[in-house]
Amino acid sequence: MCTTIKLRNTESIILAQNYDFYYGHGLVATNKKGVSKVAIVDNLTKENIYSDENSGAQWVSKYGSITFNQFGREIPTCGMNEEGLAVVSMWHNTEQKPVGEGDSQITELQWIQMQLDLYTSVDEVINNLDKVSLGVKMYPMHYHCSDTSGRSVIVEIVNGRLKAFENKDISGCGNAGIRESVEYIEKYHNTEHNRITIKEPILDRAAKAILMSKDFNENSSSREIHSEAFNILDSVALHAGFGDLFRWVAKSIPPTQTFWQVMFDVSELKIYFKTKQNKKNREINLSTFDFSHKTPVKIFDIEKEEAGDISDKFIDYSRADNEKIVKKSFAPVNNEFPENKQNELIEYPEILKNTPL
Repeated sequence: MCTTIKLRNTESIILAQNYDFYYGHGLVATNKKGVSKVAIVDNLTKENIYSDENSGAQWVSKYGSITFNQFGREIPTCGMNEEGLAVVSMWHNTEQKPVGEGDSQITELQWIQMQLDLYTSVDEVINNLDKVSLGVKMYPMHYHCSDTSGRSVIVEIVNGRLKAFENKDISGCGNAGIRESVEYIEKYHNTEHNRITIKEPILDRAAKAILMSKDFNENSSSREIHSEAFNILDSVALHAGFGDLFRWVAKSIPPTQTFWQVMFDVSELKIYFKTKQNKKNREINLSTFDFSHKTPVKIFDIEKEEAGDISDKFIDYSRADNEKIVKKSFAPVNNEFPENKQNELIEYPEILKNTPL
């Protein structure tokens, strides 16, 4: 039940997220510019990767980025590029199905990487929504995108196609469709946001986050924005109770919890994050990274015990790092996603080629 918020004051623009899932491991990774990429689709092979024989979208990364990855490198759940475009994802509680057919196919999480590789603004994201055919490999998703201009948009599937929703009241989003969430907020028209009790887990959580964010944006002046973002995220965080833990033991299904809190400061080109296991704030400064493909990809284990600025704590990436998170993520679903498919995700970054920009 991920929740996103967008805040702004006189100095900064923030896109932040609670990442709620079954587990909290993952890699924070740099993504290089000048890399030829092909979307991971069913008919992609090492032999046909750059040919027209596969149906995957193809592109060359123009911009470097830093992303949070749990299902493999190049398959992020959220991230920001060096131009200040930030994209975060949320599970979408919908029956809508994307088209996912024809050429230029791409899956729900790799779509995030493509946006960060190619675009600098929300406007560019919107103008290029029809250039790919989105498919779903794991979960239906929708996306919250922000840029340095302060523009923010929610991208969702409507009638099989990606569509952007934008208005002044969209200061956050949850797992329900954004139109449904904005309509639901009318229920709390005369209610102070600190009096909102989360009874309906999806819509009440979204309503509280959106109203708290809207209040800050309308009355912020120069109020400290980073602590307020984490405060809002804390107010709608998902915690596993005793009953959830008991059901996990009984049925081997782990409870969904808020494992990551990630904040993208698109104005300063900085990322701040906390985790369930480590409540200390960590900071990443994108301006200190070399995004040329002539230097090694850098990674940081999100579960590592650190605090403060960790920009210089990143280490050189190895295939073993990707293997570790892929195997760990798909262990609960080995029957549905067998070892040979996992190996394709592990190997995928190794077969991508660099190209002059």
